Amino acid sequence: MPTLNLSQGAALLRAPYFNKGSAFPAKERKEFKLEGLLPSNVQTLDEQVRRAYQQFESRPNALAKNTFMTSMKEQNEVLYYKLLQDHLKEMFSIIYTPTEGEAIENFSRLFRKPEGCFLNILEPEKVPNILAQWGEAGDIDYIVVSDGEQVTYTQPILDLV
Repeated sequence: MPTLNLSQGAALLRAPYFNKGSAFPAKERKEFKLEGLLPSNVQTLDEQVRRAYQQFESRPNALAKNTFMTSMKEQNEVLYYKLLQDHLKEMFSIIYTPTEGEAIENFSRLFRKPEGCFLNILEPEKVPNILAQWGEAGDIDYIVVSDGEQVTYTQPILDLV
């Protein structure tokens, strides 16, 4: 059975924490078996930010921009945070209040990839096992409670311990 190696190939490109997109230089593309998996043009992070910002600006409304940013974060965290850093004043209301609230209202329609833990109120007996899949209590920093329609409760975990 093959083992998953996040340090190379397509698996590396699917790991948003490590993926640098088109910024991988030729040496790293060879070393990490990325040759043929990326366009041949190597771009700096600043070039990627300019391209991503143009894509962001082309979105027709705040919710579409929020969806774009969510998708970017799921693909390339370095680019996501650099884009935010460079355009925080403009983007804050897109990734947080009020647009994030609209995204939560449309969660079922916009859902792409799970991020977090999902508990069913009708299956309380499963809660301990589901939470155990996320590690120890010290691994959890923040809890957001939602009824699937809107955020109903948020709390830093330190306040609950």
